[in-house]
Amino acid sequence: MAPRDVMDEFHRIVQNDVPLRLIFVPEMKIVGRYDMQEYFRPQVEAITEDGVEELIWEGANRESVVTRLLSEIVKYAILSHRWLPNDEPTFRDMIDGTAAGLGREKLWNFCDMARTHEIMFAWSDTCCIDKSSSAEIDEAIRSMFRWYRNSSICFVHLAQTTSLEDLQADEWFERGWTLQELLAPRVTKFFDKDWHPLVDGPNHKGNPEILQHVIAATRCPEHALRDFNPGPFCVGRRMTWAARRKTTRGEDMAYSLMGIFDVTLQTAYGEGAERAFVRLVEKIMLSNGNQSVLDWAGKPAASHSSKAFPSSPRSYLGQTEYNLHRKLDMSMTSIGLRIPLLLLPLNKPRFLGRTKDDHHRVKVSLSDERVSSLVNPVTVVILKGLFVKDQDWALGVYNYMPPYGIRYNGHPGIRAQSVAYLLCRKSAPDIGGTQVEHGMKAKDDFRFYGWRKISTTNFITFTVKSIKEDEVMVVDKDFLEVVHL
Repeated sequence: MAPRDVMDEFHRIVQNDVPLRLIFVPEMKIVGRYDMQEYFRPQVEAITEDGVEELIWEGANRESVVTRLLSEIVKYAILSHRWLPNDEPTFRDMIDGTAAGLGREKLWNFCDMARTHEIMFAWSDTCCIDKSSSAEIDEAIRSMFRWYRNSSICFVHLAQTTSLEDLQADEWFERGWTLQELLAPRVTKFFDKDWHPLVDGPNHKGNPEILQHVIAATRCPEHALRDFNPGPFCVGRRMTWAARRKTTRGEDMAYSLMGIFDVTLQTAYGEGAERAFVRLVEKIMLSNGNQSVLDWAGKPAASHSSKAFPSSPRSYLGQTEYNLHRKLDMSMTSIGLRIPLLLLPLNKPRFLGRTKDDHHRVKVSLSDERVSSLVNPVTVVILKGLFVKDQDWALGVYNYMPPYGIRYNGHPGIRAQSVAYLLCRKSAPDIGGTQVEHGMKAKDDFRFYGWRKISTTNFITFTVKSIKEDEVMVVDKDFLEVVHL
């Protein structure tokens, strides 16, 4: 009998880390986690205490040894592919034994490949989810990244590819869900339309020849393809990987990114693509507060009262490569996104003209003498219909060094390469020099005098003079202000 901790970890893995249903390859039938558990139980029970102790060496703990032993036993292969317009075998087809057509042929080829690799369990999104159960669909969508990550190997079938040279044109690289299917698995093999491997080797993620084609097709850096680390950071860069992809259901663009950012959402088909994406961005903001989630430009989401939320991953195209690694204290309130920004007051914007799309080109310059000489005027393109003259204006810098990152008495710092939002607010009414004091009477004013974000087509970037790239310039505390956008 295996040691107790080995059996406990075995049960945990099967009940939590593998898909709800799988194909048992020798019989080509759908089975559940319990069936997988019973299949592997004899092999796990054969693990002895002596066998575990022999593998423990200096620097390796018992837990990691047990995990490695079990990973060599509990195996399943997973399929990544472009769905056919029809003929894909469903869960019911597999139960009834009625799978047919090109979809059946693809599934059987996939399972044959698993058998060739001595893997007896396989998973495909076409037939291993009971789509009559909304609860099962929801769990599958939220678990998808983890299931691909925990697979022993992922077989990618490129149905339009015959050689490495035409790999980049395959539709597989245009679909939303296949991004996480590319990044999540630790071991991947790419196959052409006839199920021939495109390159040799046990793991194509380590093959430079195929990686250069995948990098060109996806714009993902090599380190992300080889060993992707999910999490709510590097948000802008990761959003650009998804920006040109498509999904059949609009909401899936957001749902397919959950695993990449290591957040979860309740699925709500029918809410619309934009609402789903806004919920994703809000979850990223509140789970980490990484500055990179703010690095977008263009039209905000129309479905949200706050104008601080982008409408789609495309809003991040053109994002800056500036330092955006710090965390800010973000929270969603009834009057907007609460966020501390470094506010640099501006002179009244100078109108330069209209673009061919009828947007407003303006030039802005800093008005506060403490910083005005350090930054050259910046040209900004404001979305049409948003330029109002009688306002107070400011740049809201969001990639600054927060006070907790500097040892100098809690002052914030501005970076040499800075990026900001354009902000404006209604000018406060003239009260004729009256001093505001406790007990005075005033009219009830329903207007909002707080700062609001003005949408621009371009990312607002500027360089602060006399600061090296790896330095920040400490500024007075009064530049830092909590705003509600």
